[in-house]
Amino acid sequence: MKIHLHKNATTTPAHRAFIQNNPNLSVAHLAEKIGVSKTTIQRWRKRSTVFDRPHTPNHVNKALSPMDEVKIVLCRLATRAGLDDLHKIVESFLGIDCSRASLNRCLKRYHISRLPALRHAVPYDLKDYTGTYFYYTCFQISGFFGSTAPVCLHTLLDCSFKIVNAELSLAGPEFLSRHIREFPLRVLGIIYQDPVVLTPVADTGENLHTGIMVESQCRSHKIIAHHLETQSPKTIQKLKETCAAIKNDEPLASWAFPWSSNAEFAEHIDQYNTRFTLGALKQQTPHQALTGHHSHFPNSFRQKPEVRA
Repeated sequence: MKIHLHKNATTTPAHRAFIQNNPNLSVAHLAEKIGVSKTTIQRWRKRSTVFDRPHTPNHVNKALSPMDEVKIVLCRLATRAGLDDLHKIVESFLGIDCSRASLNRCLKRYHISRLPALRHAVPYDLKDYTGTYFYYTCFQISGFFGSTAPVCLHTLLDCSFKIVNAELSLAGPEFLSRHIREFPLRVLGIIYQDPVVLTPVADTGENLHTGIMVESQCRSHKIIAHHLETQSPKTIQKLKETCAAIKNDEPLASWAFPWSSNAEFAEHIDQYNTRFTLGALKQQTPHQALTGHHSHFPNSFRQKPEVRA
């Protein structure tokens, strides 16, 4: 008969049966005879079986809801953060309590456990320290702030120092122009992909509109636009299926985020950029990494970064 014992077990089923079948022998005598502690004797005397109990939990205490999964995936696509940094971000800014392992399983389910490096896809040299590139993503979703009307979440990631800017609005050109103009480090170009549309609408040419808008902004600011392949079809399909399931279960479900307005959203973004340390930046905040770069390569900046306490 095949017996499964815990790797640290000090008794066999035969020892345990002997303990249970001899209640007249003292605990001290049994412990000395078998060669185990008195605590072990007392434990097996109280049990009715001689086999180990399961060592795995009966249920997962930190299972992710479908809504949490969608938020995590959008955060991953927007920030391109590694697993450890993403774990800190979703707990600190999205209020999602999950284990690192469950987060990793979620990324695997959506086929984004590994993202291709942006600099490998861009045919420009990023090692000359003359500036940086922005990574722009647009998500079309619904149900923000108690409203079910579709809204666009625009995100802009500084590829060099992980600085993030984001805004909930329908105005993409103003968002891009403002941050290109105000960013202290010289912006060399914008890397963009097709929008992630998660609303149940037919194709309205949004992909073409986004491409024209980004190209136009790049021409205006005399920088380069580089279009990448769209997100993985498997990722988009899985996202749409999850969103459809959420809508079927809760037709009026709102995307409950830990902020209630664009102003509060901007405060969280600022807190991430100036007070949140990242492992990818050697435990510096994005703003600290940017200001540190200025001290070594001031000529690549259009203006000195603002000093933040």
